[in-house]
Amino acid sequence: MLDSLYEKALKKRESIKQKLGEMEYSRVDASQQWVDYHFEESSLNANIAAGDGSINKRRFLPFIFYAIDAEGIIHTPDGLKRIESSEIDIISHHKYVEDRLRSYMGIFEIKNALRMLNEYEVDLFLFDGSLLGNIIRPFPIERELKEQVKEIIREKYLPLLEAKLENSPKVSITSSEFANNIEGEFEEDVEPMIYLENLENLLVISDLMERREKIVAISKTSTSTEYFNTKIPDMAIFDMHSKKQGYSRPRYSSVSGVKHDFPVRNSFLKSLTFTIFYARLEDHKNILKFELPYRATEEDIKVLLKAIKNISAEGYPLLLKKAHNDVVIRKNDLNNLSKIMGFLEKSGREMLNE
Repeated sequence: MLDSLYEKALKKRESIKQKLGEMEYSRVDASQQWVDYHFEESSLNANIAAGDGSINKRRFLPFIFYAIDAEGIIHTPDGLKRIESSEIDIISHHKYVEDRLRSYMGIFEIKNALRMLNEYEVDLFLFDGSLLGNIIRPFPIERELKEQVKEIIREKYLPLLEAKLENSPKVSITSSEFANNIEGEFEEDVEPMIYLENLENLLVISDLMERREKIVAISKTSTSTEYFNTKIPDMAIFDMHSKKQGYSRPRYSSVSGVKHDFPVRNSFLKSLTFTIFYARLEDHKNILKFELPYRATEEDIKVLLKAIKNISAEGYPLLLKKAHNDVVIRKNDLNNLSKIMGFLEKSGREMLNE
């Protein structure tokens, strides 16, 4: 089969190159939206921290085994300091598994970030990924769970959850402490439990957003098209327009534009405005997407990017790269953890699904 693919590549090389030349970004003028700007390293000694999280899973016939790891790192006068939080557990098979585990990782990342902000003097916390996406992305369970059940969860369990979050600094899925209660109260316990977990996710995101001007979300990839409204991602268009250091003129996205109401902290979340822009910190290196949970001016952006360049190499923040490398849970790690748990002691079809 590979031989035929190589032959096909040789035959189609020119036609594919022609398609690339005809793509929309060749006709988009990005000059009004991009500013070439050389970022001198800042003389300000900002305390910058960074964090990331990782999750991986392994499917067995009776259940899914998963592992979560999250880390925050900061440079201090005494050297590099880190806060790490992790969890391993099993979860039953159901159609919401992927969304549920993604929510778990988000909760761990944010709680770990809050711990670092509470325990250290942090001027900026660099967060991997999109925070705005985490806020506005609707949870599938919202549409499928009966309103009566959601009301019971909000009236009975939400106050208990908020109290536990207030009094416990532990990084964990706090809502899981109510699993037995929910199982005893509802005939179908998976959906109500997921709903409570979603409320916890919004609560901790709201807590993080209270630190607005300390938070910077950075994405290495983005398919957003809000600048040029074409089929080509804005990031690709800016990358084709200039290979120099610089930034895009900021766009502002208000959470108030979201059509649905949030089941918790609705007024606060709807009051948020995000500043969104792209930047390249070093000539010919990758463009990054930035989100700030407040309204920032171009001058604010320049000051911020100079500070971030201080702790960057090859156009990317070193602390964020280190945090990512530290937390990645590889397939081999999951295999070793499965052995420790004794899941691989039984052979083939007895236990293992894939």
